[in-house]
Amino acid sequence: MKKILGFIALAVVVLVFVFTGSGKGADLLILNWGDYMSSDVIKAFEERYGVSVKEVTVDSNEQMYQNIINQNAEYDLVVPSDYMLDQMKKDGLILELDYSLLTNYSEDCFVPELLDLLNSPDCRDYKNYYVPYFWGSLGIMYSKRKAGVEEAVLENGFQVLFDQKLLPQGTTVGMYNVSRDALAAAEFYYGYSLNTTDKAKIDECMNLLKNTHFDYWGTDELKKNVSQGNLDVALVYSGDFFDAYYSDLEAGQEKNLENYSIYAPKAHNNVFFDALAIPVTSTNPELAYKMIDFLLEFENSYENTSFVGYCPTLNSVFEEVMTSEDWEDVLAIEAYNPTHILRTPDARAEVYCYLGEDIYAYIESSFISITS
Repeated sequence: MKKILGFIALAVVVLVFVFTGSGKGADLLILNWGDYMSSDVIKAFEERYGVSVKEVTVDSNEQMYQNIINQNAEYDLVVPSDYMLDQMKKDGLILELDYSLLTNYSEDCFVPELLDLLNSPDCRDYKNYYVPYFWGSLGIMYSKRKAGVEEAVLENGFQVLFDQKLLPQGTTVGMYNVSRDALAAAEFYYGYSLNTTDKAKIDECMNLLKNTHFDYWGTDELKKNVSQGNLDVALVYSGDFFDAYYSDLEAGQEKNLENYSIYAPKAHNNVFFDALAIPVTSTNPELAYKMIDFLLEFENSYENTSFVGYCPTLNSVFEEVMTSEDWEDVLAIEAYNPTHILRTPDARAEVYCYLGEDIYAYIESSFISITS
């Protein structure tokens, strides 16, 4: 499997704007996360249709939102997460899809457990505006270098982030420096919904974050610090772990894989999905539909899955991965596959929902007071 470090993708984006200026500079412009679409798949699409494709990458859903609402460029395709899809739809920033233009699309072509999630009340408001792309969950990435850390994490799950007496003395703990995710960790601790709009509960969670000592606040750095032995425990997304995992494989450091792992608690967790949507900035929606349809072909989806490393949403690819000897090492790590959570009796799996401008501003201001 292939995995290229994110800073390479960022450098490419910088070069794109140096040579093409502020215009589109391509037939299809994709607003995406770094390292989130195979260059081989993009090249195959370009060759089939005789077009050029460019990507602009960002590192947050909020930055995607700002790029589109400010019309920074004529983006034809965007890859937001669940709650940002909800917000973009409510704010009129993405187009309702005409699924008749997607010859490879049918609702039952996706993983059944994912479909149940997509048809839940939390996701119904924006159901006709996207095609699911990849999915995953939150988890605790931990180092195996310190005795007792793995046992404490596996026994206590997210509780170890705040009740640090459950961990061996001297264990270092990292927290995700994004308001929604840090808040979720505290909500796991108290058993609150990840979509609560109760300000008293939000205050309680923020106070917990404020009064807990974290050795490191970060995002992408968390996975690197744990994998390299500079941090013992951290809140991450499942994909963060696999970024580190594939980077070690790419660098020929297979031995280091024995030094860290990830645990995705099943009792209460966030199951997220990212999706393909067409923003209102698109000047070539016809080609955007062609790209979405292209990504729904088995061969292209499998190649893309092999490159990106996240769990596929297309059921044919999912089943191929789950039964392939080539994926045995990855499948041995439960966090790769969100169905482990969804198939667990009494598990509480929640998708982030857009909570409204007022609550979002309240969360952000509270969080800044903690981290500034």
